Amino acid sequence: MSLILIDASITSKGGGLQVALSFIENVAIDPSFEVICVVNPEIDKQLSILAKDSIKHYYVESIEPIYKKFSQGKRIADIEKKHKPALVFVVFGPSYWRSNAPCLQGFALPLMVYEDTRNYVYKNNIKIKVYQKILNFFKAKIFKKNTDYAVVETQTFKNRLSSFMNFEKDKIFVIENSFNSNFLSSEKTIDIRNSHNDIIKIFIPSAYYPHKNLNILVEVAFLLKTEFNFKLIFNFLINENSKDWKNFISSAENKEVGEYFSTYGAVPNIKMKELYAINDFVLLPTLAEASTAVYPESFISQKVLLTSDIDFARELCGNAAVFFDPLNAHDIAEKILATFKDPELQAQLIHNGLERVKNTYLTPEQKWLRQKNMLLNLIGNLK
Repeated sequence: MSLILIDASITSKGGGLQVALSFIENVAIDPSFEVICVVNPEIDKQLSILAKDSIKHYYVESIEPIYKKFSQGKRIADIEKKHKPALVFVVFGPSYWRSNAPCLQGFALPLMVYEDTRNYVYKNNIKIKVYQKILNFFKAKIFKKNTDYAVVETQTFKNRLSSFMNFEKDKIFVIENSFNSNFLSSEKTIDIRNSHNDIIKIFIPSAYYPHKNLNILVEVAFLLKTEFNFKLIFNFLINENSKDWKNFISSAENKEVGEYFSTYGAVPNIKMKELYAINDFVLLPTLAEASTAVYPESFISQKVLLTSDIDFARELCGNAAVFFDPLNAHDIAEKILATFKDPELQAQLIHNGLERVKNTYLTPEQKWLRQKNMLLNLIGNLK
C-alpha cells in the first residue's frame, strides 16, 4: 500500500472541482493507497460519506486569498512532515509550498500559456493587465519550483506548458478528461422547468472566469433580438446573488435583452446530468482552455454543442461540434440560428458526439485506471 498526500485545497469551482471530486472519490476507496487528503469546504460538502470514511487522514482548509496562501502552505507542509508520504499530488497547482516528497501537480491555467488571450481579456484595464502579467509570471515561477512532475489533459496543452516553462516533456503526463460517472446512470432525470418551455434553451455550463468569454453573449442576444428576431434563453451556472451575475444582468438589461438570460445558480456536481437533459443546445464561447468536461458531457447527453474555433476545441471535439469565432458576436448568433434551422445537422452532430465519446474519450473508469497507474508508476520509480 502506497502512502500518498492529496492536496486539493486550491480547487473550489468550475471544471477543476469536478475533476478533484472524481479523483478523490476513486483514490479514497482504492486498496492500493493509504490517503492523506487536504480539501476545502466546497469539496468537503460534495464528497460522499464513503470517501470521507475511507480516507485515513482528512483535513479541511479554508479557501484563502492569494496573500494567505503561503501561510496555508506552511500548514499543509506540516501535515506532510507529520505523515511522510511517498508522493504528493496537488490536484491543480500551483502549490504555495514545497514538499519533501516528490511532487506531481495538475496544471490547468490556460491564461498563463495563452498570453495573447490574456492580454486581450484584460485589454481595457491596463492596471489589471499588468497585475495579471506579474501574477502569472509569479505563479509560473512557484509552479516550476514546487513541482517535479506535471499532468495535463490534452497534448496541445502539454506542448504549450513545455514551451512556456521550459518544462521537460518526459515529466509531463497527459490524462484526457472524461465525464462524471453519474452521466452513465440509468436513473431518469428530474425535470427542472424554468418557465420558458416554448423556446430554445441553451446551457452555458461554465464558471465565470474572464477567459470563458461569457460577456459576449450579451451582444449575441442583442443581435438575435434586433437583427434576427429570434428568442431563446441562455441558462447559466452563476450564483444569482454574486457580483458577477449582477454585473452581467445589468449589462444585459442596458441592452434590453435581460429576458434572454437565466441562471440555475451554483449547483452540486451531481445535478449536472439533469441540467444537460433539460436544455436543447450547449454553448461554450471560451477563449482558452486546459481542457473541459463540457465537451464529453454534451456528447453523452446527446446535446448539440457549439463552441470556439480554437486549437484545443478542434482537438477535443473533431466533427462533433459547430465552431464559431468567439470574438465575433455576429458569427455566434448566425451559427446558433443556422443550427436551430437544420435538424439534419443537429442529428449528425449528436451521432458524431456519441461516436467521439465511444472512440476518443476515456470512460470515468478508464480515466481512474490511468491516474492510478501514473501514481503507482511514479511511486515505484522513486523507490
